[in-house]
This record gives sequence, structure tokens and C-alpha cells, in this order.
Amino acid sequence: MSVAVARSFVIGNAVAPKLASASASVLGRVAGVTPVEQDQVGLPSSVTAPFVARRVPALHLDGRVAALYIGAEYCPYCAALRWAMVMAFDRFGHFSGLRETTSSPWDSDPKTPTFSFYGAHYSSPYLALVTVERQGNDTSGPGTSTDLQPLTKLESKLWARYDARFGEPQGYPFLDVGNQVFFIGTSYDPGVLAGMDQAKVAADLSRSSSPVAKDIVGLANYLTAAICQVTDDRPVPVCAVTVVRKAAHVLELE
Repeated sequence: MSVAVARSFVIGNAVAPKLASASASVLGRVAGVTPVEQDQVGLPSSVTAPFVARRVPALHLDGRVAALYIGAEYCPYCAALRWAMVMAFDRFGHFSGLRETTSSPWDSDPKTPTFSFYGAHYSSPYLALVTVERQGNDTSGPGTSTDLQPLTKLESKLWARYDARFGEPQGYPFLDVGNQVFFIGTSYDPGVLAGMDQAKVAADLSRSSSPVAKDIVGLANYLTAAICQVTDDRPVPVCAVTVVRKAAHVLELE
């Protein structure tokens, strides 16, 4: 399937991003944001609320309620979203095999620090998460990424159907939570992470007043509410957090 994805190139001397095993300390800080800190961040105006679909069949993969992510390693908007995904989904299960990288140094918001889901695994007693890094990173200049993971027919169909439903171009990232809530395109400005590495981003997450925490934790608050919607509010301690209930109310999920 050929997909046209708009890219805004930044030309300059740069080297291709590398992949490295995600730091345990970084992942610990991402997972360690407390309910008190969640509530302090709230639902900031700098974060775009997700789309909500109503009266559609729930998404099930392999017999389980599921979420589907489609992205690309070069993509700065995917880079921004992955931070909130790792934070929110960790509340319902466990990632293994995550690796650190950056978005393309030749694209807009160059070298945004992030993770890659390529080769990673997620396990949860509550839902399945399918992650597809459809394209890799740029290797020697703008537009030099190659196909990484193919989409199934169902994944392609969901991507096309719901991007069109919400009037969005078929681009990256695409996150479908149970066919109920959709995170499409830019959720917050990746520029807030400019000039930072993973350790610096992770350190800022515990400072609720920092722009980094506001955007990543704020987006994770919406995402946590979306996941609670499809897990029937399980686990209770996660789904009962005040700001998660507020996000569910704002999105009219209750």
C-alpha cells in the first residue's frame, strides 16, 4: 500500500539516529508519575483532546479488546506520542524490549527524543496492544526511510477508515483505542522536547509545572481515560484517579 505522508524537511549536516536499549532509570521515571502528579498536571490546553467514535463495534484482536498504533521512526509527532503511550499503557501492563532513539534529524522538529516500538512487546491482563512502526528512520538525508513493518489488511482498513472519518490525512501517528478513542496527528508540539535527551525528558516528568510534564502527562491522562473506557475501568486504582475521571467526562465516555 502506498501512503503519502506530508513531510517538512530540515536540511543540514546530521547523522542517522541510532537505537539503544531503553534505560531502566528513564522507564522508571516515566512509569513513576504518581496520581497526585497526574492531578496537578490535569488536562492542559497545550494538549489536543483525542477524537471519539460512537456506536461502532469495539476493536478486538486475537479475541481481546485491543489498541492499534501505526507510526514511523522518523516521525516527530510519533516521537511525542510514544512518551504518553509508554506512560499510560504501563499502568495496565508491561513493555519489554523498548529502545531509545530520536526522530529524523532531517525532518521538522529534528531529533525529537523518543522510543521505538520496533521489536518491543507488551503484555497486559486487560487488553492487547499492537504496535506497527511502518517505516524506519531516515538513514542519509530527508526522505531516506524504508518500509519496516507491513500492515495487515485489517490494520490498513482501520487506518484508512478512521482517519477519513475524522477528516484527517492518512498519516502518522495513528492510535486506535478499542475503536472508541483515536489519537491522530499532532497531540502536542514536539518542539517542547527540543535539545533534550531521554534522561532530561524523564527528569522533567515529576515537575508538574514544566512544559514537558504538562504535555506528556496531560496527554497520558487522556490516553489513560481512553484505555479505562475499553477495560471497563480496570484496574480500579488507575481508572479512579480524579483527572482520569475528569478526562472521561470531558470526552463524554461516561
